Amino acid sequence: MKILLLITLFTLQLCAINPKIYSTLGDKLYNNLDNIKVLQYREEFKEDERKIKDYIFNVRALKGIGFNIDRGDLSVTKEEYLDNLRMLSKTNDYFLAKIKRLFFESVEQNNSELFLYTVKSDLLDTHRYKNDIKKYYYSHKDEIDIKGSIIEKFVKEDEKKKKPKPVYKGPTKEELQRAKIEEIRAKDKARQEAIAKSLEEELKKKKKMIREEQEKELITK
Repeated sequence: MKILLLITLFTLQLCAINPKIYSTLGDKLYNNLDNIKVLQYREEFKEDERKIKDYIFNVRALKGIGFNIDRGDLSVTKEEYLDNLRMLSKTNDYFLAKIKRLFFESVEQNNSELFLYTVKSDLLDTHRYKNDIKKYYYSHKDEIDIKGSIIEKFVKEDEKKKKPKPVYKGPTKEELQRAKIEEIRAKDKARQEAIAKSLEEELKKKKKMIREEQEKELITK
């Protein structure tokens, strides 16, 4: 049971993180792997199906080697690992370049389905081509479902910029009436407190006079 648990934890670890060695170059490959994997199911990448499958196999194998090197296993040297990273990075760049080409082709051909696919592929530099994406979308918004996509974020940003800031026109009639009522209540409260204080002081004076009269009577007796 413990062995099975350790294997499961180790497998989850491999899926959750990337090798630390040459992570700047390696992360780009490992993080893009799932996005590239699904390309084989698109007609536009039919001719690349074998290339994609080989790429997936090689990247996964190299990732395992990277973890071995992190643990101190140098049966594959760091230099060999780096050479393989660079080689596979070129293949990665090939797929990114093709997605970019398909993106601009979709714009030129008014192909909204392909346009949305490339934008949602996570293989296109959407921030670099932000203006191109927005321009096409606003011209074809009835054809495109942007829910959950980066386009939705861009549109919300634009709406936020266009939203006019509220102009303060002074207090409303209701606010003025409320303020007047509060002012009257405050004055009435202050007047009542003043009367109560005056009565209290008058009562103290009377009590003092009565006490003094009583003291005089006691003395004369």
